[in-house]
Amino acid sequence: MQDARTVLDDPGLAGRLTLLGLRPEDVADALASAADVGRDPAAIAEVDRLADALRGVLGRFPGEPDRDPFPGYDGDADAHGVGVLALWAVVVTTPDLLAYHRGRGVPDDVSADTVREVGQQVHVHRLTFGGFGVHTYGWLAHTWSGSLYWLGRLQFNLELLEEGRVCSTHIPRSGPLDPDAVDRSFAAAARFFPTHFPDRPVEDFWCRSWLLDPALAAALDPASNMARFQARWRLYGEPMPGDDDALFFCFARRGEVDRSALPRETSLQRAILDRWADGGHWSVRDGRLPLAGALR
Repeated sequence: MQDARTVLDDPGLAGRLTLLGLRPEDVADALASAADVGRDPAAIAEVDRLADALRGVLGRFPGEPDRDPFPGYDGDADAHGVGVLALWAVVVTTPDLLAYHRGRGVPDDVSADTVREVGQQVHVHRLTFGGFGVHTYGWLAHTWSGSLYWLGRLQFNLELLEEGRVCSTHIPRSGPLDPDAVDRSFAAAARFFPTHFPDRPVEDFWCRSWLLDPALAAALDPASNMARFQARWRLYGEPMPGDDDALFFCFARRGEVDRSALPRETSLQRAILDRWADGGHWSVRDGRLPLAGALR
């Protein structure tokens, strides 16, 4: 079991960060952060405390009881940067997560793809705020619970809802939502989870996203990737507010922004902005898709 001091002082830290998916500019900032945190005994102790908490929830999946992956931690108030000490706790506990993967028989290539989610979230933070940090550190706790895996174009995690356990589906910011690639991801997930998690059986994929708002498909070409993705799902439940999600996931912005200054480079961006300009809003919707139907 590694501790914060060992990781922060590791001469091979840059290589470890690269394996976690950090891009070169983020690796450079992370190394500067490691030196900064390493000069602060209280920060080192906090990283170790958070790392212990993460180890304590490994194997406890979203929706299951007794899950507080970052107890008493406020990433926005972190003096070393937004979410930075939580990020170092994630880095420190990477060997623990990989050991859990091995114990479940997860293939090495799937593990390698999955842990690169760290770099993805650091990159998203830079896109959104222009600097180093990880405001989505709470999302990384899904991956570090051992429930989430990156399987081709999509990510999936096992999650316990009030109505039962599901295979939750996520669309990372990693290129076009090509229907063939999506088919392959669903098929891979339908094989992967029954094989490696037979103790947590599921019957349905589940997705909660603003991309499932029917108004979006109505505004796009029916042959577009987004419209075809939405058409897969059986929607249920009541709409939830989705403007903040549309702003973040499409434009990498948070909070109050000048919408007139946002780019209109894609049909998706234009559809979002046009609806806002007309006084409309976007909704988050829930959808289900039978797991068995993905096995082709």
